Amino acid sequence: MNKTLLAAAAAAAFGSFNLDAAPRYINVSVMQWNLHIAIDMTYRFNIKAQADVINKFNPDVIVLNEVDKNCPRTGYVDMTKELATLTGMCFSQFAAARVIPPEGLFGNAILSRYRMEMVGSWLIPAAPDETRGMTLVKICTSNPFLLAITHLNFRNTPEENLLRVAAVTKIDELIKANNPGKLPVVLTGDFNCYPGSDPVNKLAELGWTLEKPIPSFPSKKPVSMIDHLYRETADNRVEVADRIGVDEKIASDHIPVINKLRIYRNNERK
Repeated sequence: MNKTLLAAAAAAAFGSFNLDAAPRYINVSVMQWNLHIAIDMTYRFNIKAQADVINKFNPDVIVLNEVDKNCPRTGYVDMTKELATLTGMCFSQFAAARVIPPEGLFGNAILSRYRMEMVGSWLIPAAPDETRGMTLVKICTSNPFLLAITHLNFRNTPEENLLRVAAVTKIDELIKANNPGKLPVVLTGDFNCYPGSDPVNKLAELGWTLEKPIPSFPSKKPVSMIDHLYRETADNRVEVADRIGVDEKIASDHIPVINKLRIYRNNERK
């Protein structure tokens, strides 16, 4: 077949494609996990065990807190790169929130089977003796969406509670300022605060819905609901079908949480 006929055949095939036949939504599984810098509950650096847990559940996207890069305390390992290799994830993104002398970095990471585009990474309000961050990426599925990851202050004091409120206010501002295409958004991470707390109530006031709290800490007997997932309340294109805590007591001081998402086409979810 000559080039002209090939072009004509391709054009005919493209023209006959029915957009209405495309799925109303896609399923995306997102695992979130505070890795405790890959130090397990026997106090060993054990990134292979953490990769084995991830591989067992085979998520599409992995959101990670407490990730080291080139830090002496974890053997100068680039944990994001190592986990990407061990899990076969094609795309990865590390965002530092803190410098660990002499040249190490500490922060959050995202691994994905889908192509990702970095939107931005910012520092957010935090205690004077530490830094915290929020990272925003575009997950390029057939129904693209934005994924935000953060990790807030942990101390249970009135001062740090106010900082967490300031941090979530800043996160909301950053997401809304950096979503010109108005894509659906999922916000996740270790918030170090409970349902009903001031930061959670502030997010509700700003238009975010907390989805099915899961006890995730400490891993040996999870009782604290601090690893959260939010969606924008007014946006019906994200549905959280389920959140499941993984029974994993050794690999980290948190258990992983698997989020079963449905990402709908514009105006398709009624």
